[in-house]
Amino acid sequence: MTDKYKDKGLTGLANLGNTCFMNTTLQCLSHTYSFNDFLEHGTYKQKIKKKPESLVLMEWDKLRDMVWSENCIISPGGFLTSVQKVAKIKEKHLFTGFAQNDLPEFLTFIIDCFHTAIMREVNMKIKGNVLTDKDKVAKKCFDMMKNMYKKEYSEILDIFYGIHVSSVKGEDGNTLSCNPEPFLMLDLPVPDIKNVSLINCFDEYTKKETLDDDNQYINDEGDKVVARQIEFWKFPEVLIVTLKRFTNSIGKNQCLVDFPFDNLDLSKYVIGYDPHSFNYELYGICNHSGGVMGGHYYAYVKNANNKWYDFNDARVQEIKEADLKTPYAYCFFYRKKK
Repeated sequence: MTDKYKDKGLTGLANLGNTCFMNTTLQCLSHTYSFNDFLEHGTYKQKIKKKPESLVLMEWDKLRDMVWSENCIISPGGFLTSVQKVAKIKEKHLFTGFAQNDLPEFLTFIIDCFHTAIMREVNMKIKGNVLTDKDKVAKKCFDMMKNMYKKEYSEILDIFYGIHVSSVKGEDGNTLSCNPEPFLMLDLPVPDIKNVSLINCFDEYTKKETLDDDNQYINDEGDKVVARQIEFWKFPEVLIVTLKRFTNSIGKNQCLVDFPFDNLDLSKYVIGYDPHSFNYELYGICNHSGGVMGGHYYAYVKNANNKWYDFNDARVQEIKEADLKTPYAYCFFYRKKK
């Protein structure tokens, strides 16, 4: 990380009418340095397509530049207008007005816009021989990537997307088949246990699901399928994790979930090559106070000066690390450690 980000980017964003969900998202995105560096190189402008989504990317690059030029308060009006315009074209009516919205839905929408703006056809070559069971899974993952890149590759995939693998298991515990898919963010269940941690949430998400007798079946090879499980081929450079705090039955789960700042080790969930490389540090927390019917979003973000700041719309102030863990934490931004 270079000094160019130190003590900068401490810019407040004016609330333009229920836009705290947007401001909170943008403060975390603004401190995603790998994405900033990609945009600053400017090469994306040669790849940008004449599509509505390109407007969102261009306006974000303008706003991001303003955020880092001077610590002040600015209005994200140009960016909001671009989002509303593109949302109307794409019939994403959630984002065409000034209603309060769910932060992960909004984040998914704008990252998809960024990707669509610069996606292009790329031919990916796969080399090597399949020698082990891990190589078989690798071949499936690489084939999936090759087919996807043939239609829609962008650098956004390299930064924000990982690959998870849905596996089905036989009676002896072996994997009978697997289906790899890309993912942008993980929505983790919060288990009903005391002193729950983020790792407990990962454990719950990846827990092997034993099928009851009615749901067990025989596959095409004649093997009995008795369980299924989600595993990971690889996690992304920037890992975005949300907690399933909102449910139809109980409303909002307000329990305190403990989470690591500097050493989120996800190696035990990785079935791909070099699992121990997936170690992460936290740099952004999106908080939500309130209930199912409404509330307020604000962000805690770590600056390059190693201090944490509370970004609450136009207000920006330093916050102690000891005060970061609250029952309001909803979405986490982690970056892969070098």
